[in-house]
Amino acid sequence: MKFRTIFILFNVVIVASFLFVFLLPVFLLGPSSSLVFWKGNWYLALLFLALLGVLNAFFIANRKTFALVEKEAWGELSAHLVSVMFPKSRFRSSQVRLLVNAYLLQSDIGGIERLEAELDAKRQNVLRKNALLFGITRLLRNKPEEAEEFFGRYLGSKDVESRHWLRFDYGFCLVLQRKFAQALPYLEEGTASRDPVLCLLSAYFLASVGASYAKDDAEKSDLAERAHAARERLLKRYPSSRWNKEVERAKSEVHIVILSKPIEDASRWLFAEKTGA
Repeated sequence: MKFRTIFILFNVVIVASFLFVFLLPVFLLGPSSSLVFWKGNWYLALLFLALLGVLNAFFIANRKTFALVEKEAWGELSAHLVSVMFPKSRFRSSQVRLLVNAYLLQSDIGGIERLEAELDAKRQNVLRKNALLFGITRLLRNKPEEAEEFFGRYLGSKDVESRHWLRFDYGFCLVLQRKFAQALPYLEEGTASRDPVLCLLSAYFLASVGASYAKDDAEKSDLAERAHAARERLLKRYPSSRWNKEVERAKSEVHIVILSKPIEDASRWLFAEKTGA
């Protein structure tokens, strides 16, 4: 849908909602009583107008960004976001995520590295918050050892977005480097996640890695039980058709797209176990 259309519809809906609330006392109380009501609650109208003004100001201030996204003009979008953020170091997380995605769509790894360096020097809190996105690009470049080091800096941070995914990806980096014993605690942790895709990936790797690299038979049995329990929970909630929709929904996040191949393997494992294949 065109940005201009969304902008117009947004205003129509908001104004219509206000008119409904404004006129409701007239129908319920009558004209004279409703006038008394609004004299005592006039500030509600001011709050509405302020809210409408703020939201419209947001749309207008970001109209160029929205228009470039609509046109899929990723090069122009990248240049625009750089011009907005870099000169005065005004880095907002939403704009940082959008810029990283625009760079990825252009395969511009250098742009991502420049953005990361700028954040590391001037806005470490924004870099920390978006650590998952910057770390996953290292996996995209097939550098799990660098991704491990980067993710490791933020394992204990509480303000990282999608923190559970960051901890899983740290464990995944260890798996890629065949550091299986070190990866097991992070895979175990992931099997308790409410995120179904994260839960499945953790159970899948735990079942395969844990079976071969547990310290003893007792640990091997415990890990297999954890993987089995997670798989059974998912099978109860998701038939095959619903699972496919869940995966497609999850792929709106770039860090999920990068893990597409492991997700496909884990999905086959999930339903193969159900059918006994």
